[in-house]
Amino acid sequence: MTDQSVAQLVFGLMAFLSLGGALGVVMARTVFVSALWLILSFVGVAGLYVTLGAGFLAVVQVLVYVGAISVLILFAIMLTEDVMGDEQPNNNQVGLALIVLVPLIFGLGKWAFTANWPIKVASVVPTGGLSISAAQAARLPGAMQAGDAMRVPGSVAYLGRVLMTEHFLAFEVVSVVLLVALVGAIVIARD
Repeated sequence: MTDQSVAQLVFGLMAFLSLGGALGVVMARTVFVSALWLILSFVGVAGLYVTLGAGFLAVVQVLVYVGAISVLILFAIMLTEDVMGDEQPNNNQVGLALIVLVPLIFGLGKWAFTANWPIKVASVVPTGGLSISAAQAARLPGAMQAGDAMRVPGSVAYLGRVLMTEHFLAFEVVSVVLLVALVGAIVIARD
């Protein structure tokens, strides 16, 4: 097997894990089990980020969604009275959901396999197989200079700069909303 086929196989397994977890979320009979399936789906999405070369997003996915959001959901479920009492699904819309879901999945699948996806090829600075120092590599044509990472969309430095400059207010508002939600959950739990 070539490296590309292994990468495609791992990507397919991670996609299957994500979709299987999502299916488990909607098919579970209890809210607690549904939350556990959601954690599996989040882990699958983190695996997809790893296979796509977005390591930072994978780490954020694991820390924020698998770690924080899932624990918050599990705490909310555990603080709810009689959460495990209802073993029967409380809807009768499975048939309607299938009528909508099957054509949607086939349509998205057809679109995904027939779309013209652009492939970005990374530019490599040739060194002729020689071992060179970082200072010598910085002087090569096309090499990034100090501070360039702040202007490269998708880099961690760029993300940090954008979050702390252009989107600082939104970033802080989200943190305040999460803090208010946590205080509200504590107040509700005490009653």
